Amino acid sequence: MKPFKIIDDDIAYIEFYEDYVISSVKEDVIFDLDELNWLFMLLEEHYPNQSFGYISNRKYNYNLNPTNYEMINLYEKIVCHAVVYHSEIGKKIAVFEKNFSTNAFEIFDSLEKAKEWVIEFKK
Repeated sequence: MKPFKIIDDDIAYIEFYEDYVISSVKEDVIFDLDELNWLFMLLEEHYPNQSFGYISNRKYNYNLNPTNYEMINLYEKIVCHAVVYHSEIGKKIAVFEKNFSTNAFEIFDSLEKAKEWVIEFKK
């Protein structure tokens, strides 16, 4: 399946699909409230009337403020969150972040497994 839209910005590379979005935040980005608001704006633009799954493809090292999960948890359109790690440290960070999420949250070692889980969850 091909994405219906791709955005390649200084902050992230984002692919929009019918039922989910895949984001790859760029190397060394500090992902805080401004970046989160930018992301929410894009999500609203592309999913104005539907819920969707969110896949974080953690290909690069970046900083995410865990308190941002308070805002993410309030964004009701995200029904599930998958994190794809590419290193052991990335896995440990995802396990830590899972503690802050109130949504369905799973951790995967491949993008394909994450997509399968999100699609199944959305059914």
